[in-house]
This record gives sequence, C-alpha cells and structure tokens, in this order.
Amino acid sequence: MDPCQVPYRDLLDALYNSSPAEDVFQTLLRPWLDAHEEERDWLNAFAHSTSHAPIAIEDSWRLYALSRVNQVLLLAFQHDEGEGWAGPLLSLPDYLAFMTGLGCRVADEADYSPFFHEIVEVSEERNRSSRRKAVELARVDWPALMLGTMLFSRAGVAVSCAFGALHSEIATSSTLFWACRRKHRRTSDLSDGWGSNSQWRTTFRRDHVVGDELLFNADGKHDLAAPGLPASDDDLTVAERIELLTHRCFIRCEKPDDDLYPYGDRVRLPRIPG
Repeated sequence: MDPCQVPYRDLLDALYNSSPAEDVFQTLLRPWLDAHEEERDWLNAFAHSTSHAPIAIEDSWRLYALSRVNQVLLLAFQHDEGEGWAGPLLSLPDYLAFMTGLGCRVADEADYSPFFHEIVEVSEERNRSSRRKAVELARVDWPALMLGTMLFSRAGVAVSCAFGALHSEIATSSTLFWACRRKHRRTSDLSDGWGSNSQWRTTFRRDHVVGDELLFNADGKHDLAAPGLPASDDDLTVAERIELLTHRCFIRCEKPDDDLYPYGDRVRLPRIPG
C-alpha cells in the first residue's frame, strides 16, 4: 500500500466497523472531510487538470483507493440484500455532500449510455414496437460522478428496452468487471487474489469524455478499433470485446464470463446525442 492511500484505507475500515444504525455521514464522512483537506485539494486540482494522457502511478493508486470507499458507500442504494454486510446507513443527499465535497461533479445524463450508466434492472417490452430509443432510463438509484473530463463513478440505473435490445438476466447478473463490491451481482477486479496490502496497488480505470467522443479505458494497450487487432485470448469477437469493455459486463453475449481479462482493451467511440 502506498502512503497516499492510507487515509482511504482507514476510512474504509471504519465503514466496515460501523454499526447498522450509525449515521456514518455524521460520525465518519464529515469528520474525514474536515481532517483531510489535502485530499480535497488534490482531487480538485486533478479535476481541473485531467486529460486522457497517462498519469503518475501513485495518482492512479490514489484514485483506486477512493473508488474502494465509493463502492462501499454505494451499497446503501442497492436493493438486493446480497450476502453478508448490507452496507452503511447513508442517505443520497449525504452521499452527494461527501463526494461533491471531495471535488466530484454530478453528471446528469438524460439518455442511457454505458459510459455513464451501470444497469441494475431491466424492463423489456415483450412486443416489437417503434420506440425512439432501444434503451431508455427508467430510474436512477445513484448518480454518475465526474472529475473534470474523467468519469469517476457510473450511475446505477433501471432501464426499459425494446424487445431483444438487451438480455435482461445477462445485463443484470453477469460478472461486473473493474468492480470489487456489489450486492446484486458478481464482480471482478485487478486486485482479486492479492494480499490485504498488495491489492491496493491496483490502477484505476480511466474513462474520458474527449470532445465529441468517449474514451473507454484510456490506459488499455489494445485499441479495439485498430486494423489488424490480434485475436483475443478469451475467444471473444471484437464486437463482444467492445460490449464487455464499454458496459464493463456482458449485456447480450452468452459466453462464460468467469475467466476473462478485458483490462488491456480500450476503444474510442462517438458520443451519440440523445
């Protein structure tokens, strides 16, 4: 573990040790914000200087540490009880007060995009219709957060979709990659299998809005849009790799997802207006 991650690890441990009825915003989050002005300053500076160019490895580790805290806080807004700990007691306004207090900005996107939205529930029309959009937002359980042009955290959303646009069971229960904790589905993360300290030296996935385009996994080595792309070791087509990369899970593909390694892929796609 790098020293820059210690404040986040300490906060995470405190959240795990909180009591079920404890108001963690009052007892943990607000005091942590007050005690760690240097983290607010660093994140605000990062938000004002972000680009999709490579960043220092220590900065990536620091963002990853914050993302681990964020994923635990988001348990408060997930409906499935899951196994074990249900998560902290936290209201959405208090969650937003903490995250925006750190320098994040809410991305209020009216149209569904896998860049901004993580699907948690699907309602599919059983008959074919002339819908304007194949997938539409039906409910937002927690908002998307940005640090400058970089996506920090996707929104959790329920969607309605045209017949055949999504496979509802796959879209909501397939393994979610670049994630370490959800109540309602399996997750897979580059920290998996490492020790309690070593796992923290995991890099943060950086997705960026670049003008009229969306860049998925800026640090990936393999450009999925490049000609002559080598075949996947995971036996996936290019379209399936793009599906997995952009959604961070399968939404239609029925292939096994228990032993995949999408972490080296990247792609830049046009931002399609709603």
